Formats: sequence, C-alpha cells, structure tokens
Amino acid sequence: MERERRILAERERIQKGGPDHEKIKKLGKLFVRDRLKLYFDDEQPFYETGLFANANKEKLPADGVVVGTGKIDNRIAFFMASDYTVKAGSMGKYHSEKILRIQQAAIRGKRPIIYMIDSSGGRIDEAGGYHVEKYSGGRIWYNHSLLSGRVPQIAVLYGPCFAGTAYMPVFSDFCIMVDKTSGMAIASPRMVQMATGQKVDIEELGGATMHATKSGSADFVAKTEEDAAEIVKKLLSYLPDSFDAKTPVFPVVEPTRDSSEIDKIIPKEPNRAYDVRKLIEAVVDGDSFLEVKANYAKELVTGFARLNGKTVGIVANQPMQKGGAIFPESADKGAKFVWTCDAYNIPLLYLCDTPGFMVGTKVEQEGILRKGRNFIFASSSANVPKMCVIVRKAYGAGIYAMAGPAYEPDTTIALPSAEIAIMGPEAAINAVYYNKIQAVEDPEERAELVNKLREEYKAGYDIVKLSSELVVDDLVVPSELRKELISRYETFENKDYPLPEKKHSTILS
Repeated sequence: MERERRILAERERIQKGGPDHEKIKKLGKLFVRDRLKLYFDDEQPFYETGLFANANKEKLPADGVVVGTGKIDNRIAFFMASDYTVKAGSMGKYHSEKILRIQQAAIRGKRPIIYMIDSSGGRIDEAGGYHVEKYSGGRIWYNHSLLSGRVPQIAVLYGPCFAGTAYMPVFSDFCIMVDKTSGMAIASPRMVQMATGQKVDIEELGGATMHATKSGSADFVAKTEEDAAEIVKKLLSYLPDSFDAKTPVFPVVEPTRDSSEIDKIIPKEPNRAYDVRKLIEAVVDGDSFLEVKANYAKELVTGFARLNGKTVGIVANQPMQKGGAIFPESADKGAKFVWTCDAYNIPLLYLCDTPGFMVGTKVEQEGILRKGRNFIFASSSANVPKMCVIVRKAYGAGIYAMAGPAYEPDTTIALPSAEIAIMGPEAAINAVYYNKIQAVEDPEERAELVNKLREEYKAGYDIVKLSSELVVDDLVVPSELRKELISRYETFENKDYPLPEKKHSTILS
C-alpha cells in the first residue's frame, strides 16, 4: 500500500505542472491539462505516457510536455501538448524523446496525431547535443516526414513558437493558430533585430493574421482555445484515421440552397462576378462546407464538404476575387490541398471558372510557372475519384490545373454556361486580328467588326458543339448537378488507377 501511495502522490504532484501558473493566467491561456479536456470525450479520459520523465527534478514535471492518446468523438487520436508552466514549454532531452515516441506510436498505430504547441523552443541552458543526436531533438521533423501522408497531422499553436517549434506546424497537414496569442517564425523579434537590425513585433513577424493572409502557413485562425478545439474536431470529421482507412460517413443532409438556384447564381455574362460558395452550398450537404485557408489567395476556394454523407475535397475558382484567375499563391494553395486529399484518398471535385493563369512581370518574378506546374502536377498525379465541372470560363492552361479532360478526371461535366477556349474572345481577336481591326478608321465600323469577329470566335466554343465533339463527357442542367455528382462518385468508389511505376517524381508540390 505504501508503494502505491507513493506513486499516486508523485503522480498528483507532476500533474499540477510547473511553477508558472500565474504567468499563463496573465497571458490568458489555459493550463495544459485543462486544455486537453476541451478535446477528449468526457466519458473517456486521455491516457498519458512518459508522465514520470525527469521526475527526479522537481521543477521539470513531465519535462514540460504531456503525450498520450484519447478519444475525440469516439475516435482514438495521439497527441502531444506543451506545458507552458514548465520553463515556457521549452524542449529538453526527455521532452523531445516523449514527442519522438508518440510520433513513432502514431506511425505504428495508424491514427491521427495532434500537436498542441505552446513552446519557446529548444532549452538552451540544457547541456549536451540533444537537438542533433541521432535519436533525439531534430529527429522530430524526420518523424514528421515519415508520418506525412500516412496519418493526418494537425498542429494547434497557443503561443509564440520560434525556430524548431515553428517547423512542427508547417510540417503538419493542417495548422490552426489562436488569434492574438500565437505566432511562429524562424527567429524571435529580438533575434531578428540582432541579426538584421529590423525592429518588429511578433504579430507582424509571424502572427496568426500574417500567416493566414500572407504566408499561407496557417489554415485556420481560432478566436479562442475553445474555438481551436472545435475546429480540430470538425476537421477530423472529414479525415480518415490513416491513408488506407475510410473517411467517416454521416447522415445525408439536403443542401442549404436548392439546386434550382444554380442557374440564377451563375451570371450569363462570362466576366461578371459571383460567389462560388453559393454554388457549393447548392451542391453539397447542408452546412457541411469547411473552407481551408479561407483568407489566403481568395481567388481559389478550397475545403472539405460532404456529398451524400461522404467527404469530398473541393477546389473552386472564385470569380469574386481577381476574376478567378490563378496567381502564384492560389496555385500553391491548390497544389497543397489536392496533394493532401490524394494522400488520404479523399475524392476531389473541381469547379472550374477561370480566365487562366495570371500574366505579367510581378507573377513571373513570384514563380507563376513553377508554382503553376506544382498545381498541374498535383491534379495530374491525384488518382482518387475526381470530377471536373466546367461552370463557366475554362480558358488557357487554367483548365489543366483544374483537372480538365486531358488530366484524367473520371468525368468532365459542363453546365450550359460553360465556355472552353484557349483564351477569352477579347484577347483572342486582338491577338489574331489586331492589324485588321486597327486598319478600320471609322469607330462605328471598327466596333461592328470587333463584335462580328467576337461572335464568330465564340461560335467555335459553343458548349453544345463541344459536347457533340465529346470534348466534355456530358452536358448537365444545373438543377441535376448534385444528383449527377452523387451517382458518379458512387460509380468510382472502388476506383483503381495505378500510376506508372517509379520511385517518385522530381516535382515537389
């Protein structure tokens, strides 16, 4: 009995955390063990491993990190959670080893892993080379790489994370940042000033807003810790446990918008803006669309939804933003999302309405060709069930990235509003007939000629004509789009389309 009492007393001491509870209260943060209660099912407490790490050091309970497993909506998940009350959640030898062990458990156990990061980085005052040794410190990112595409990895940031801990979220599949309290950067503002002379605060350097709108490194911004936990739960509801597991199936819910609204949502004029999210709401199950990177590269909408109760990944051009043209940032965003869906066998739905890739000096300097290539590569390589819907404009190479007919979609559906051409009519007639148009001096005659040439060019890509030539598989009326997609995804549920054998491509998306 004495032996048992001793262990229970020691466990109780460790579970109280470190000495810095007042510090986290001032910062408006939850103690790590209270934070964990937001995630795991009430009737099933989380199970911890490595609790007694560094137990001989009173000020380092659990060595500043909690790792283990628990059930989220009755699904088992692995986790690691920094304890900011212990030396600001910094990473020491046993702290790092606990993270490594839970990562290795996730590799073997084939379950999602959640990283709840609230760490100031490596523990500088701890002697030894734990960060470069073969089985410690830096090996965390090696494990991240092995886990990538095997099981979902979700990172949640609760405080400023620099250097090593800033890499953990970007190595994960999804990154959630708590607004105003979290941040991530290669170096702290103080180190930046020392190295470059630049004075900058954490919000500008690597705050949630910056990463959600400019770098694209944050997928979601949570208002509170409670909000962050809800985002994780919702996100997991669309994801499988591992690459070879099935995604959860939910009861079918009728769309928020009636399918009969689709024809009204899509304007007749090819250059008139509309919100593609309204189209999504008329196709997918009601209130099921979860947008990913909603505030980054807004000209492309990406996110998860359910169609007939089953997960699909949606990639849609957004005519409300920059006309739906594809920029370097949106190409990068699209490639990453498609690549992630393909890794976890999530079917893809492309809603194409784009004038193509943006042109000009600025986008060339920002790598439009290289990043556009990545988007096209990801769409080409994805061998999950994938459907392409030509909603309206499909000009130039934009349709390549959006998995058009040549990119092996399982079907290409066109709506009556669809237009497929090498470029839009204005650009095309200007390119082909520039001299002829300029030779006409009378303004009225010139306008008449331009209109005539435009109509002749448009007749060449009339969607009924292209359907008759089997450029698209089917021409579908908008009110039947949801029904058609449900039927086609069901048909290809057992899709088997192996890619040519090789070690791997030389293109990184």
